[in-house]
Amino acid sequence: MTHTEISITAEERRIELITHSVDDILQSCVDPKFSKQDCSDTSQLICELNRSSGEIQYFSEATIAKQQDPIATAEKRIKSGMKMSGKIVDIASPPNWKELNIESRNFRYKMHAWLMLDTLLSADEKSDSNEYLQIAVNIADDWIVRHVMEGTHDEFAWYDMATGQRATKLAYMIRRMISINMPKEVISRFLLTCQLHIIELTQEDRIATHSNHGLFQMGGLIAICKSLPWLVNSESHNSFSIEILSKMLDQHFSSDGLHKEHSPEYHYFMVNHLSSFVDLGWITNTKLKQTVNLVEEACWSMLNPEKNVIAIGDSKNNLPAIERWDRASSELIEGIKVFPSGGLVVENASIDGHTSQLVFAAQFHSRQHKHADHLNVLYHLHNQPLLIDAGTYTYQYDLPERIYCESTRAHNTIEIDGLNYSRFRSDAFGSALTVAQKIGPCSVLQGQVHHTRLISSYIPNNKITSSDAVNVNIKHIRTIIHYPNRFLAIIDQMDSETIHDYVQWHHLSPDIAFREFTPDRYEIHKGDERLCVVFSEDADNNSLEAFAVIGQTEPHLQGWVSHNGIELIENPAVGFKSTGGGDSEFVTVFDFSMKNTGKPYLRSGSAGNYLRFAITQSGKKSDFKIRTKSDGSRTIEAIIDGEEFSVDLESNQVTSDK
Repeated sequence: MTHTEISITAEERRIELITHSVDDILQSCVDPKFSKQDCSDTSQLICELNRSSGEIQYFSEATIAKQQDPIATAEKRIKSGMKMSGKIVDIASPPNWKELNIESRNFRYKMHAWLMLDTLLSADEKSDSNEYLQIAVNIADDWIVRHVMEGTHDEFAWYDMATGQRATKLAYMIRRMISINMPKEVISRFLLTCQLHIIELTQEDRIATHSNHGLFQMGGLIAICKSLPWLVNSESHNSFSIEILSKMLDQHFSSDGLHKEHSPEYHYFMVNHLSSFVDLGWITNTKLKQTVNLVEEACWSMLNPEKNVIAIGDSKNNLPAIERWDRASSELIEGIKVFPSGGLVVENASIDGHTSQLVFAAQFHSRQHKHADHLNVLYHLHNQPLLIDAGTYTYQYDLPERIYCESTRAHNTIEIDGLNYSRFRSDAFGSALTVAQKIGPCSVLQGQVHHTRLISSYIPNNKITSSDAVNVNIKHIRTIIHYPNRFLAIIDQMDSETIHDYVQWHHLSPDIAFREFTPDRYEIHKGDERLCVVFSEDADNNSLEAFAVIGQTEPHLQGWVSHNGIELIENPAVGFKSTGGGDSEFVTVFDFSMKNTGKPYLRSGSAGNYLRFAITQSGKKSDFKIRTKSDGSRTIEAIIDGEEFSVDLESNQVTSDK
């Protein structure tokens, strides 16, 4: 459950503390074991404890990319404002907190999390003056006076994630305020507020353990405990945070290190957060550090040839991953990376200085940041995007743009009857990946999803109820065969006892054009450059009905891609419609060689136990047979450019005739 209001326990403590004197508030914060008989001045004691608490370290807001020159960034933003959720925020003075009610959910959360203070506090850590700290303290104190001392109710003031992120800034500011002898009246308000944050962050029933919010809550608690070890029960609170954090990491990440919220952007976000705590020496638990190392290593597989974060789920398009990920400036790691538990495959192939990248997302572990995009495919051809994702769009769930970006038809997968795939938690299947095999120069991938419920594509995701579900019984097997620089084949087998309309969607980069080449084949161009030829056929060698949509608004949005998460731009969306009834098998081939490519051969057996695909290009044949035997074992037999291969999928043993 998401909490936005202060808890009863914290509210009772707030009411009690605001009646205390400044000295009483200061005294209430210090753990008795740090008290000194010869020190009757609590302010003096706190100053001594602050000096002995080690280096004052700011935990910089864990965004994907941190600023290289925080002082220059702060000066620029103080002068011109800071862009947040598409709005310009004045970070030189306190905002009008009363007016936040009319803003978007995402903007309100960010303001109450004090995200604008990150710029100022990052600059303060590098500066020899206190000017940036003073600005930050003025803004934070204004919030404290309104929401703590006056107790003004405001939705999102105590939002779970905002409370955690605010705690990291409180911890640093208190250390710095004490170090420069700010008025104890101001320090006491901050320490009072810190006590309320500790109460909020140590109530297990208020921790969002089901989402990344809980990780930020525990991060805030760790920041307080490590920065201010002399606070009451700081040691036990820190032990509590490490225990909860360890449990959450086991839940939130797959055994192979992939974040289960299906968003590479949030994976980076979380890893930066966790790794920063390790770097600061605030996380020393061996098992926890090993987990952090595992999930950090996964980051290197989630960059595209443009050195941006791969856009899946709630991830922005064209989002660079820099600083911590300096290795991103080097060449991408060539080869195939498989996350069998996470349900993701990323393959990079470099030929003649050009990198192609295939991404296959066959995953559903959690509703958080998950789009209706099962078995989605992304592709980069020769360092540039070809098949793209719609990306994310704000967090106003009822906006048509948001609804579209989350929808099945906005992704490179199969739309069934104009409906969305289910994202009910009870329908989560984990990893749908069944095959991920390198065979000679080719890779063969396969994922399988059994659809039992579909959902209207017009209902906001946060408003869907079980009564909105349409019951179905459809097994979808998607097979991908990739021969870099030659072809990409996407094969869909739809097994159902009833008839359904299937549209296989392919969303192209906005700077790409889709043109008819022959009556049944199409060219994809970028300017004067012909990138590839694409065609789609069913198992009976009938060409599927093809259509392209660009920037459609009626009867619904189609042919749009999100830019920076706050605006849509037009792009070609190409659909191939199946006319095969309930049981359908069809293949779409992206022909990169564009030289004498013949019709593909496609045959399948019952219940998906057999699939054969073959294609000949300039006299060179690629032939694949995928079988499931009666004993349940699975094999692939392939002939690629005259070389024969045999693969035992149970042991992943590949043999060839050479």
